[in-house]
Amino acid sequence: MNYYISNKPGGKGSNANSGLTTASPWLDFTPVHQLTLRAGDRIMLERGSCWNQQLTIVDSGDKGFGGCAIDAWGQGPLPKIIRNGDPLERCIVLKDVSYWRISNVEVGHAGVGILVLYETPMHESLRFDHIYAHHCYGIFVRDMLDGPARTQARVDCAAFSAGIMVTSKEQELTPEQYVCKGISFDYIEGCHNGDSIAVDPFDGSSIKGENAYAFQDVSLNHLYLHDDDGPNPGGIPDSLRLVRSLRVTLMNSRLDHCCGQFTTSGTAMVFFGGVTDVNFTNNAFTRTPDSGSVDQCAIDFEGSTRQVKLRNNFFGYNAGPGVEFLDIWGEKSYSEGHEVAGNAFEGNGWSTHGGQAGSGGIHHYGGNFATGIIRDNVVYEPDRPLYHGEFVNFQLKNNLQAKRALANSINDFYAQQGYKGWHYQVRTPQKDWSDLPYYDAARQIWTYDPHDALVWISRFEQFASEPGASAARAWVAPEAGAVSIRGRALKTSAGGAKVRLQITLNDKPLWSVAECLGQEREGYEAVLDGIAVAAGDVIRFEVSGPAGFLADGLSWAPTIAYMA
Repeated sequence: MNYYISNKPGGKGSNANSGLTTASPWLDFTPVHQLTLRAGDRIMLERGSCWNQQLTIVDSGDKGFGGCAIDAWGQGPLPKIIRNGDPLERCIVLKDVSYWRISNVEVGHAGVGILVLYETPMHESLRFDHIYAHHCYGIFVRDMLDGPARTQARVDCAAFSAGIMVTSKEQELTPEQYVCKGISFDYIEGCHNGDSIAVDPFDGSSIKGENAYAFQDVSLNHLYLHDDDGPNPGGIPDSLRLVRSLRVTLMNSRLDHCCGQFTTSGTAMVFFGGVTDVNFTNNAFTRTPDSGSVDQCAIDFEGSTRQVKLRNNFFGYNAGPGVEFLDIWGEKSYSEGHEVAGNAFEGNGWSTHGGQAGSGGIHHYGGNFATGIIRDNVVYEPDRPLYHGEFVNFQLKNNLQAKRALANSINDFYAQQGYKGWHYQVRTPQKDWSDLPYYDAARQIWTYDPHDALVWISRFEQFASEPGASAARAWVAPEAGAVSIRGRALKTSAGGAKVRLQITLNDKPLWSVAECLGQEREGYEAVLDGIAVAAGDVIRFEVSGPAGFLADGLSWAPTIAYMA
């Protein structure tokens, strides 16, 4: 059943309506709160509407009969739930739910934009997509004054303000149990929040049990988190917070200019605490500001972390180090089996303080308990080291210092062909390589025309579905020298048609993969060194796809670095 709601100016909304058709929508959320929602029900918010009211959900969908959803209908801008800026307020609250999708909505000016609170274990399937969350601040339980807002934050298990928060009351879990499994975020923009996204059972302290993880199978894709700088009490410690979580992936995402407020405990774009089996691939972490915090970095390995893999990401222009391993909680707070591989580091550590002073790309501080491998990264930080601190229990292999600024396809992506040497090209059976003629600003892709979906290239992905067609990022060498290439290619989504991958120099193959399959989630890694180029030579990163019906993009964010 669909329930339609509209308070669009000049619209038809009234709580006296049936709410069952677009011609007779309800005016606000009051009738919804009187319903018992059932599997497959959808709450449909009309575009162009804006409410100052909390929407509360307590019923679940069902795996067999269908999930429930909050979604948009009609034409125009996203429907909005905008509160009054009081940290007591929430926009959407879901309690103990399974099989829910929240899509196509804007939330803001609240203590928490979307709050999902669990009091019981063993829930499944929570999906957020195409959400804009902004100006959610006012909660930092540790540092805020006693009062109604702090009391309510404790009731809600919200240790921090967040645009979207998934949290839990105190629970004792066995290793086989979880609070919620299967949580996905896709196309989320967050800004001017405390945290933009937090998957955190009340700072981790509410979950009891050895080897217990509250949240499992967490997927984050196409995030754009930026300018989190709201006037939060005690500051803004992070923008993406991941705590007590198992099997987490982040792809095709950009975190920029986050953590803009001083905190005594330090800042980090991404905070890891009590996580295991984490994969961050093909993302950008840039421009953490100098907030004056003693500890400010892009990614913080805080404690109790295992098997975190940072692969082929770009870390650039951060005030502190790009990656920080902290060993400050003693030997019992493990930090084991990590991998930092194929990443690009440029211009980090330009304003470091305290124990981070003098650091650049990767920083280690405290005891020597952390273990892992740091390999095949490329670095351009002339005045800073790649490694800062001791790395006694790490393997350090083939990490290279470049002689000039890096050519990184994420960082250099732009709405102009040829910017920093990059072109976005297509080849068909009838024609040779040519630049794609149209930049679609709304979709942020290079393509044939505003309506084309057969060939496209975005900041993170490439797609070619036209029979015999190939899409390529092409880089034109500005000078002669020897370059290194780093990249990891994999399908963004499991499934879809297989494609062929190739790296060429002036159309001569350097590296290829005959079949890139959606089932391959590790991806295909290219580590190429000592490639001689002359000025004007062209290196292409090519994706060739058969005709297909699924717009399943290939995630690929290569870096080219001059070594000589």
